[in-house]
Amino acid sequence: MAIQRGCLGPISGKLGDRVYVIKNGVNYVRSLPRKTLKPATEKQLIYRAKFGLVSGFLCQIGWILNAAYKVSNPKKSGKGIAFRQILDEAVTGDYPDLEIDYAKVKLIQGSLEEPHKISVQAEKPGQLSFSWSFYQRFDTSPADELLVLVYCISLKEFWYNDRTGIRRSDESGSIRLPEEFAGKECCLWLFYRSVLQNACSDSVYLGKVITN
Repeated sequence: MAIQRGCLGPISGKLGDRVYVIKNGVNYVRSLPRKTLKPATEKQLIYRAKFGLVSGFLCQIGWILNAAYKVSNPKKSGKGIAFRQILDEAVTGDYPDLEIDYAKVKLIQGSLEEPHKISVQAEKPGQLSFSWSFYQRFDTSPADELLVLVYCISLKEFWYNDRTGIRRSDESGSIRLPEEFAGKECCLWLFYRSVLQNACSDSVYLGKVITN
């Protein structure tokens, strides 16, 4: 792929037999892919199936993953990093019966200390309650915000609250879920975000819970 430069400024989209793409502030140009009449090989079919599976899983939270890398490493795509990790490590099964092993999924990777000794309860309708252990380290802040990514398996939907107001030093907190998640099995990932929103911790997978 070539880098496009010119007096007209950045171009995006299809123009003739060229495709113009803006990535990380740089304008690239490439030729349109040529159609082929050759049938796909088994290896190609397997890769396409895996690609589609992971793409569908991450499509709703790309902006969240990218935001985790925006300040610390703006040249990298958080969604791209998560996509590659899941594709390489968390897709299981034999084609065409492929699935994602959620326990192996690392949605967010960051520099802050991750949550420790977490427990979760779904005792009240529409609510999840968490508790964890907090210990002060030189590189941790009690004001780091605890955030939760919730994935409903049957609906294939993510839910995320960008402002929980739950701090690392609180050692407990709760969130309310959408009504459509009630009574359904959900996967949970927790992580911390700094007060300035310029750093995150690794996300920690808590397992599956049935919401009330």
